[in-house]
Amino acid sequence: MFDIKPKIGIEPNETDCKIIRIGWLFVIINFLIVGIFYFGIPDEIPTHFNLKGDVDGFGAKNTIWALPILTAIMYYGMTLVVTKIKPWQMNYPIKVTEKNAPRLYRMNLRMLVILNLALSMVLFPISLEIIFAGHYINSGLSPIIATTIIVIFITLLPFYYIFKMYNLPKS
Repeated sequence: MFDIKPKIGIEPNETDCKIIRIGWLFVIINFLIVGIFYFGIPDEIPTHFNLKGDVDGFGAKNTIWALPILTAIMYYGMTLVVTKIKPWQMNYPIKVTEKNAPRLYRMNLRMLVILNLALSMVLFPISLEIIFAGHYINSGLSPIIATTIIVIFITLLPFYYIFKMYNLPKS
C-alpha cells in the first residue's frame, strides 16, 4: 500500500539558495518600505479593498505591520520545510524508483523553493497600495489584481512540475 521510497538526501543547490535569498530580499524590502513610510501615513489607513480595488475598510495605522510580519513568518516556515524536509517523506505523482528519485527529489525541491519565493511576493503589492492609499495617491496598482496574478502562479506551478514529473524518461 505504501511505497518505500529511496532515501537519497537532496540539498538546495546554489540556484535554490539564490532564489531563497531573493525571497528574503522581498521580505526585507517589505519591512523597509513600511518602515520608511510608517510615520508619514495617517493614523487611520485602508485595511481592505473590494474587488474593484476601492477601499472599503479602515483601521489603525499600526495594522500595516501585519503584512510584513505575516510574510516573514510564512517565508521562514516554508524555508524550514524546503531546507529540512526529507524528500522521501513527500508524495509524488509517479512511482519513485532508485533511478528516478534524484531527479524527482530535485524537481520537488525546486518547486518548493519557487513557491516560497512567490509566497514572499504575495503581500508586497498590498503593502504598497495601503501606503499609497494612506497618502491619498492613486497608484494605478490594483492590489487585488497583483495578488491574484501571484496566487494563480502559486496555484499553477505545482501542475507544471507534476507534468514534468510525468514526462520523466520511463527507463
